[in-house]
Amino acid sequence: MTRIHFLLLLDRLEEIITKSPRLAGRSLVLKDEFLELLDKIRLTLPPEVKKADKIISEREEYIKRSREEAERIIREATHRAEQILSEHYLIREAEEEAERITAQADEYARQVQTELDQYVNGILSKLENNLIQVLQIIRHVRREFSTEETEEEEE
Repeated sequence: MTRIHFLLLLDRLEEIITKSPRLAGRSLVLKDEFLELLDKIRLTLPPEVKKADKIISEREEYIKRSREEAERIIREATHRAEQILSEHYLIREAEEEAERITAQADEYARQVQTELDQYVNGILSKLENNLIQVLQIIRHVRREFSTEETEEEEE
């Protein structure tokens, strides 16, 4: 759903309120129609809300895979180190190789974590801005509704 569709639904909500019959200065709105429209508005919320949830899940899965890859690299390093250790003269080389691979895996995991944090932060920032815009629209509609009620009561 597009932002335009979302705005059209808000316009329809306003129309329901403004064109509904009045009784004692109050609008009589059909509950089912009103609730159906609210459901449609929920469905047209910015896709960033769903996207942010998906990104967080993907981030967690990516971190999990990165850790598994790091563990695999460590296992391979350990296995390789054991092979090297079996040869007496290569003990020192095996220890250095295991440390290097472990450090490489740790650095890789840190890099992945940093990149994912930056990416998620950017998406969440966009989401926050979109939600602020939605709240501003809702506040505007509520002010207009309140203004119309005040004008009708004065008449």
